[in-house]
Amino acid sequence: MPGTTREKLMANIQYACGGGIADCRAIQEDGPCYSTDIIKVANYAMNAYYYATGHEALNCYFDGTGRIVYDDPTAYIINEAYWILHEASWIA
Repeated sequence: MPGTTREKLMANIQYACGGGIADCRAIQEDGPCYSTDIIKVANYAMNAYYYATGHEALNCYFDGTGRIVYDDPTAYIINEAYWILHEASWIA
């Protein structure tokens, strides 16, 4: 989502994985989905939390940074990733 900073993504990962509700073992180092790409990790964590909590829209909010996608999100993710990386370069 526009305005999503690296810090917000890190907070989302902590929220989704820190309480033991979402199974985030796959994105831990040496896990099959481990990545250094913060966007991929946040996507996995937020999605795991959403599914673990029963597919309720309120469990995808993440302080306004989550979005439920019903169609192929490929183009959206690419555009958002570019925006986030571009925005982060201005912050740093």
